[in-house]
Amino acid sequence: MFLKKEKLYKEAAVLLGILTYAYFVNWQSGNIGVMPIDSFGFLDTGYSILKGHLPIRDFWIFTGLMVDYMEAAFIYIFGNNWNSHLAHSSFMNIVGTMGLYFFLKEYDLKISYIVFYCLSFATLCYPLSGTPFAYIHAYIFSLIAIFTLLIAIKKNNKILWFLIPYPCLFGFLSMQTPTAYILIILLILVIFHFYKEKNIQNLKFFIFGCISSILLFLLFLFLTQTPIENFIYQYLLFPITIGEGRITSKDIAYISLIDQINFKRLIGEFKFIHIFFIPLIFFALKNIKRNDKNLNTLNFAIIISVFAFLFNQLITANQIYIFSLIPILAAIVHINFMILKIDMRFFYLIIFVVLFATTKFHLRFNVERKFHDLENIDKNKAIEANIIHKNFKNLKWISKLDEPEAEIEVIKQAMEIISNDDRKKTLVTHYQFMSTILDKPLHILNRWYLWDNNTHPTENHKYFENYKSLINENIKKNKIEVIYLLGQENEIKFENIEDYFTGICFENKIIISNRFSLHELVNCNK
Repeated sequence: MFLKKEKLYKEAAVLLGILTYAYFVNWQSGNIGVMPIDSFGFLDTGYSILKGHLPIRDFWIFTGLMVDYMEAAFIYIFGNNWNSHLAHSSFMNIVGTMGLYFFLKEYDLKISYIVFYCLSFATLCYPLSGTPFAYIHAYIFSLIAIFTLLIAIKKNNKILWFLIPYPCLFGFLSMQTPTAYILIILLILVIFHFYKEKNIQNLKFFIFGCISSILLFLLFLFLTQTPIENFIYQYLLFPITIGEGRITSKDIAYISLIDQINFKRLIGEFKFIHIFFIPLIFFALKNIKRNDKNLNTLNFAIIISVFAFLFNQLITANQIYIFSLIPILAAIVHINFMILKIDMRFFYLIIFVVLFATTKFHLRFNVERKFHDLENIDKNKAIEANIIHKNFKNLKWISKLDEPEAEIEVIKQAMEIISNDDRKKTLVTHYQFMSTILDKPLHILNRWYLWDNNTHPTENHKYFENYKSLINENIKKNKIEVIYLLGQENEIKFENIEDYFTGICFENKIIISNRFSLHELVNCNK
C-alpha cells in the first residue's frame, strides 16, 4: 500500500499527475450547464450547517448527510461560492481514483497500466455529474471499503482491518444504497474469512473498528443534538418506503424495477460493463480449482459487488453513474490474464475497449452533459453565470427547461427581492444556492421538493405527520414571517405545500407568474 523509497519521487510525480487530472476533468465537466435540482442540491444545506441550521434536526433530508457536512467544510475553507462546490466533488473524484491506484498496485500491474485504468476511472466517475451527488459519494466510499477489505485479506494488515468500517459508515451516511448492499456483501466475506482463517488478532482490530465507528456516529448525534427519532424516520424508514415502492411497482413509485427489466436497459445500456463482467465470471469459475485464495476472493468480491451496483442502478431514478466500473472490471480481468499467462494480444484488446468506452462516455456525459439532460441542448447558448453573482465564476449557465437569459432574469429579480426583505423568511426552491450566495439564512424546509413521495412524505404517505411536525417546528422556532417560492415554470406550486402547515394562514402575492411568489404568514382570524 505504500510507495517504495527508491521509487518515491518517480511514483509521487505519477500519482500527482493522475490526481491533478482527476481534479480538473471533474472541474471542467461541472462548469458546463445546470440541472437545478441536482446541480445545487448541497450548496445551501452545507451553508445552513455553518449557520447552525442542521439537516435531520432542523430540516428534512433522506439522503446525503455526509455530503452535507463535507459541503459545509468546503464552504468554510474556500468560501460561499460555486468553486467551493466543485472543489468538493473534484476532491471526491481524487479519493476514488487514489483508492483504485493503491489497490491495483497490490496486484503487481505495471505502472503504465495502472495509470491508464486510473485515468479512465477518473474520467468516468464523478465528472458524469460534475457537482456533488449523493449516489456517487456512496459509490466511491463503497469501492474504498471493497478495496480496503481485499487488501486487508491479502496483506494480513491489522490497521486496514480496523479501518474497513469507516468507509462503510461514510458511504451509508452519503446514500443508503448501494452502500447497504455492499455492507451485506462485505459482512458475509468477513464472516467467511474469519471462519476459515481464525485470525483472532485481525478479528479484534475489525471489531474495534466497528465499535469506534459506531461510537463516532453516536458522538456526532450527541454533539449536533440530532434526535435519534428524526434520524430513524428520515434516514431509515422513509427511504425504505421509496425502495419498497420501486421494487414492488407501487403506484406512488417514480419508477419500478419491473419496468427496468428489458433488453435495452439490462444489456444495451450496460454493454461495456458486460464486456468485462461476463469474462470475469467465466475466469472466476474456472479459477476455483487453482486454490488461489487471494485471486478467488478478489474475483468473487468484485462480481457480487458489481451485481449489487447494477441492481441499485436499476431501481434509481437517475442517469447511469456506474460507467467507471468499466476500467475496474477491465483491470481485474487483466490481473486474471496475467496469472493465467494468456497471450499478450488480449491485453491490447482490453486497452482498446476501455479507451473506446472512456472516450464515448466522456463525450456523451462530460462534454454533452447527458447526466443533466443537456445532451440535445445547444451549449453555445450558455451564459456566464457570474452575471447572477460574482461567486458563480467559471459556470456556464444553461438548463433544459428554459432559455438561459429568461431563467437568469427571474433568478436575479428573485435574489434582489429576497435580499431586500429583512423579515425572517423561508425559501422553497431547487435553486439551492440563494442562502450561500446572499450569505443570509433562508431556513430551508428540505433539500428537494418533489410531490411524489420520493423526496419527502406527502399527504398520502404514512410518515407525513412526521414531516409535517418537523417543518412546523422549523417555522415556529425560526419565527418565519414570509415564505417565498421560486422555481422553473410551474415547478414549485403553493397549492402543493399550503396544507403542510398547522394553524397558519397566508396572504399570497404572485411576483412572476408560475415562477416566483410571496406568501406572508398571517393570523387566521384576520
